[in-house]
Amino acid sequence: MFRSSARKLEPAAVQLPPPYLSVHAPEFYRQDPALVPGLDQLLPPGGRCEFAFGGGSEGRDPAATVAPASAQFVLSLFNEPEQIDAIADRVLAARAAGGINTLVVAVNARQLAGLGRWLERRSAAGKLAGTRLLLAHDVADALQQLPQRLQPVVEDNLIRMPISSEVENSAYRSFYVFSPQLQTLVARIRAYAKNGVSRAYLLGGPGSGKTSLAYYYHLIRGKGRFVSVNLAAENTGDKASIKSLLCGHLSGSFPGAGARTGAFTVARDGVCFLDEAQGINGAVMETLMEALDNGQYLPLGASAKQPLDCALLFATNRSWETLRNSVNIDEFTRLGAATLSVPELHKREEDMIAVVAATLCRLGARCTTWQPAQGLTEGAWQVVRECRWHGNVRALNRVLEAAFVDAAVRGDGSALLDIQDIRAGIALWEPPDHHSHAIYSSN
Repeated sequence: MFRSSARKLEPAAVQLPPPYLSVHAPEFYRQDPALVPGLDQLLPPGGRCEFAFGGGSEGRDPAATVAPASAQFVLSLFNEPEQIDAIADRVLAARAAGGINTLVVAVNARQLAGLGRWLERRSAAGKLAGTRLLLAHDVADALQQLPQRLQPVVEDNLIRMPISSEVENSAYRSFYVFSPQLQTLVARIRAYAKNGVSRAYLLGGPGSGKTSLAYYYHLIRGKGRFVSVNLAAENTGDKASIKSLLCGHLSGSFPGAGARTGAFTVARDGVCFLDEAQGINGAVMETLMEALDNGQYLPLGASAKQPLDCALLFATNRSWETLRNSVNIDEFTRLGAATLSVPELHKREEDMIAVVAATLCRLGARCTTWQPAQGLTEGAWQVVRECRWHGNVRALNRVLEAAFVDAAVRGDGSALLDIQDIRAGIALWEPPDHHSHAIYSSN
């Protein structure tokens, strides 16, 4: 087609379809011989790629010359994380307009603390949706991993919850949800909460995030309060004590007793989260039996029963087989109507990247005289990546803390944690041959 002009006929501007992939990288990478050929192999038939080079150590905005994001996937390749807000904001704007645009943030191991600062700032502002994470040591490595990240992000990347969920004005913390496995679980939890599934069992190893996921269920349910009870800590074997804890008691129900509101009542129509619920038996099971069967409970010393309006979420770090064998089958079948298996951290690389980044950011923010580590050597990251992490996020945090302190005390001027630092931390906090590993959940 042609359009007319007062002077001559000119070809009409060709309307290209939106690009499949938009790549934003420091100027240095313009000459990388692996970049263009590698990306060509990733494009679907008819797909195209656009490039924007800038940023880097010069501090220029890598998105300054780029139009609002229209590509389905946007790759920030080794930019300093503090410089990519404009790119991320444009992806969010495209998503707000109805797109499923996705930002892939690729960093190297030296940029992890910077990534942690970016994640925390975006989390606090509620601007972290539609993001994937990738850690690579060079362009070829990034392109090799990229196909696994070119999947649309539908769920939020974040669960924001109080550090102390039942304390007024508690500070908030971030639980990151980047991996496809965890995104799938979050979608299932949301479906449970919206469709009336009010009794479920969360299965996951220690430190895998069961409390955060239970709190997410509470946020989606949108009712009542979130009340957490650690059954392992509270169970003394005394029925009156556990009945008082869960159901409450009336004034005078035993000598010197004042009235107490139980967890079921405090939760109202919200969520009562029963953590460490492995081996429920004895006084705890006797107290729960009526509530589980008939949806009602009797406060200690009361004559009238109360309806059980709250959802009950059980959680255990034991394997399903260990849980099943700890009680008789009649009791076992009363505990939950559905199960939710939390995937182990070693299977969730993107979440592992986020945990390492956030932990280095948190530790570095406290330093006054130490030079804080800004990342890991490539070898140290491989050790982290290949570790089994039986203790999940909690164990990884402890290992990073130990490595961080060792490196800071050594004071050799290195800004990176090395292999020896990480292995020493693993020997302390994630011993691969610990006797307890066999009883823990593995999903």
